[in-house]
Amino acid sequence: MLTLFNWPVTVFIAIILLIVLWIIKQVFFQNNWPKNIKVTDIAVFFAWWSIAVTTFEVWHIIMLAPMLLMFVVWGIALALYQGFIRENFETRRFWLIWWRISTLGSYVVLIGISAFAYFITRT
Repeated sequence: MLTLFNWPVTVFIAIILLIVLWIIKQVFFQNNWPKNIKVTDIAVFFAWWSIAVTTFEVWHIIMLAPMLLMFVVWGIALALYQGFIRENFETRRFWLIWWRISTLGSYVVLIGISAFAYFITRT
């Protein structure tokens, strides 16, 4: 699990890595970066690591598996929406939108869990 670092350090590493990847993309890969890959798509794996470490160190449970199952449910809801309400399901568009929702949700969960853990452990 790599709980070598305390949870505030892992949150800091995840945020700094996101910023460093964005700077690398802007400085070195302005024209060579693939259009469909965003910096957050790469850095989300470190956000998941930080979520797992934070929840394990503060509450002694790992919330990463339930969170990923929540993303599966969101994917099912998105597929039902695209298939039955919009009536034009495209697999490529589905995966792209689902990944963007999962990435955004991961960062919201990271910020929320970090803030909640800070308020709990600051005593």
